[in-house]
Amino acid sequence: MFKKTVLDSGITVVTEAHRYQRSVCVGAFIGIGTRDESLKNVGICHFVEHMVFKGTKNRSTNEIARAIEEVGGDLNAFTTREYTCFHTLSLKDDLELDIEVLGDLVVNARFNQRDFDLEKKVVLQEVSMTEDTPEEYIFDLFFEKIYGKASLGWPILGTKESLEALKRSDLMKFYKERYCGKNIIVAAAGALDHDTVVEMVEKSFHLGKRSSKKITKLPQRKKPRWVPVREVIRKEGEQTHILVGFEGVSFTSPKRFEAFVLNAWMGGGMSSKLYQSIREKKGLAYTVYSNLTTFTDCGTLSIYAATEGKSVAAVMEAIHHDIKDLKRKKLNPRSLELFKQQVRGGILLGADDMENRMSSLGVNEMTFGEYMAVDTVVEGIDKVTASDVRALAHELLNPDKMAVLVMGDVDTAKTKKAIS
Repeated sequence: MFKKTVLDSGITVVTEAHRYQRSVCVGAFIGIGTRDESLKNVGICHFVEHMVFKGTKNRSTNEIARAIEEVGGDLNAFTTREYTCFHTLSLKDDLELDIEVLGDLVVNARFNQRDFDLEKKVVLQEVSMTEDTPEEYIFDLFFEKIYGKASLGWPILGTKESLEALKRSDLMKFYKERYCGKNIIVAAAGALDHDTVVEMVEKSFHLGKRSSKKITKLPQRKKPRWVPVREVIRKEGEQTHILVGFEGVSFTSPKRFEAFVLNAWMGGGMSSKLYQSIREKKGLAYTVYSNLTTFTDCGTLSIYAATEGKSVAAVMEAIHHDIKDLKRKKLNPRSLELFKQQVRGGILLGADDMENRMSSLGVNEMTFGEYMAVDTVVEGIDKVTASDVRALAHELLNPDKMAVLVMGDVDTAKTKKAIS
């Protein structure tokens, strides 16, 4: 059962009770992500996420780490391009501890100078690690290229230059201005009582001057312009990484259900068109898949493949051929049902996981301001027709708007010709 309460402080509390679960998952969502940063402080959201774990007014770094772990639970956090989330997973008896610790992190972080200096080194190492992981790094570069100068394309971790320039005072100011009432959603799923959760949040999230009455105006988000780049980046390594992308649909688009099915058909699993064509029939790549990324106002539909440098042209030819096929052919009833069931299965299996339910509650509240039941999403999938999928394929898979990024130890001139 879903329930929602907005506190006097501006914090929104949303819960979904699952009475037969042993576990409970709680997330504190901050409606601020990389796209809400300024050019001079790229990476600050992620840096703040790190810093709150370095100590609060009530706990040391070690005490934060032990608080949830010593009861067998888990405490973690992540930053996206649109929000930051701190979350716990524990047995239901430890719900009060979960909320108390999350409130401590969100409200009482210290930002000690020594901790700041040490953590800056850690984040810089994280940036270097990502650059040394091509299958991750190419996605960062891809967003940077397709969104041009727009903040949605900036790297979540920041750059070495932006991180070096950040000061402790920058993080403290950002934390106090952005971690505020109306910008916070507390979502919880599992064996819980809504009113009890509300009481616990009111007790542990003491915002003071950062309540809704003192909220700092948040930056206005602007939909970025899509840039259909075609670039080759030389980088030593055994594999060559290919990323092909098209403008997709937003998280709020009424066509998102068709997009789920199209993505499953294109490259969502071993039975997909790309996997069967590029890996099984031609043996051109061990890894090949498509991916649907959705934001509040835009999205991408991308294809990733890792192959040998000499096979780039063949992989690109196969991708072009398969895209034409997707647009030309209409899914037969059996195949349509297969891919719809693949999507439905993923949604329903995810619904049994309390972390997934908590995340869904928080994201839907941030995006729609309302609850989105699992059955509602499944009904949306059920209504998708073969004609819908084909129409969306025609709309999105436009070769003139296709962006391509190739990264590897390749001949630049030959590779540019292959992707042109």
